[in-house]
Amino acid sequence: MSTRRFFPPEALLVASTLDDDGGIPVCVAQLARGLSRLGVVVSIVGQHAGVVAPACAGSDPHAPRVHAIHSPWTVRGQAAAAIRVARFVASRAAESRRTRRRLVVHAHGVWVLPVIAAVAAARSAGAGVTVSPHGMLRHDALRKSPWRKHAALAVAVRGMIANADTLHATSLEEAEELERRFPGCRPRLLPLGIEPLAGAIRSEHRPGAPRVVGCLGRILPIKNLESLLDAWKTVAPGGWRLVVAGPGDPDYVATLRGRCLSLGIEHVVEFHGTVARGDLGDFLTGLDLFILPSRSEAFSLVVGEALSAGVPVVASTAAPWQGVVDHGCGWWVEPTTAALAGALRVATTIPSTDLAAMGKRGAEWVRREYDWESIAARHLTELYEPAFAAALLD
Repeated sequence: MSTRRFFPPEALLVASTLDDDGGIPVCVAQLARGLSRLGVVVSIVGQHAGVVAPACAGSDPHAPRVHAIHSPWTVRGQAAAAIRVARFVASRAAESRRTRRRLVVHAHGVWVLPVIAAVAAARSAGAGVTVSPHGMLRHDALRKSPWRKHAALAVAVRGMIANADTLHATSLEEAEELERRFPGCRPRLLPLGIEPLAGAIRSEHRPGAPRVVGCLGRILPIKNLESLLDAWKTVAPGGWRLVVAGPGDPDYVATLRGRCLSLGIEHVVEFHGTVARGDLGDFLTGLDLFILPSRSEAFSLVVGEALSAGVPVVASTAAPWQGVVDHGCGWWVEPTTAALAGALRVATTIPSTDLAAMGKRGAEWVRREYDWESIAARHLTELYEPAFAAALLD
């Protein structure tokens, strides 16, 4: 009768991109640091097409080892990167067997060839596999480039999900959609962590200065910014301005600017453009209120980051942040013009001291419940231990 012996685990995190200054690369880097502090051997691999260092690299002693595969974001570039990622996964799996470590390959994202290749290589090598779609398989997300995504779903992604030992959802809504789309799968529900932001120290509101509502993220139709602008026109809060920040297609941003002109609110609405990761703390702490009007979200990390900076939030029910109501640090409303306007009407008329108190409660809640070390520990027990079943050593 053989005896199972456990050795220190190794986690290989596969990012669908290493180029972004937020989103998946940030989540992957923060998870890697949390796992590293728990004694897990961690490395990151992914495609990188930019000219600057990958966003998830760092000089922190717990910074992960990053294997960036530089290749352009073309079909040929993705195919070349996929081959190299698969070889890297296979080599890590071979090294783990040699050193008698359990290996789990944790894929973040679903649509790019390097991620699909990584999961296939992990399964062939006998490693455990966890997949986090990060909301990419939700109904509204599939409406963007639908023919391409449904073809990829049929050809490769459905098989990748079937090959996963654990499937990770960051919200109940995402878990339910995954169960409907992939009958028989049982997603494990687990939030992401929130890492405190550099420079996130709120200052007192200066009397007479405009108060600011901020919205931050990719400027896409799914973000429901038209409803936000209509709600702002409806409420017309005196002494307030709205800042919409984030990258977006210039033609679509121009459409939103045109909507502001037609509504007569162009003098109180500012389109900020991309906020660099290093400037995020300063941006958020300059707000009096954060708003997320989206029609579809997965976890929405930026809501947690705003709360961690001491900023109360208005979050749509598309995001899993109903706790803002329970903890007295914001509003959770339907992503309709009327509901957004109702929340803005209340939030912009209560005293600034009350808003500041709400923000303080939010920061305390996030610090208590979304610490990355505790969330990383839950990754080990709730996501990776089931996946390790495929990689246990006799």
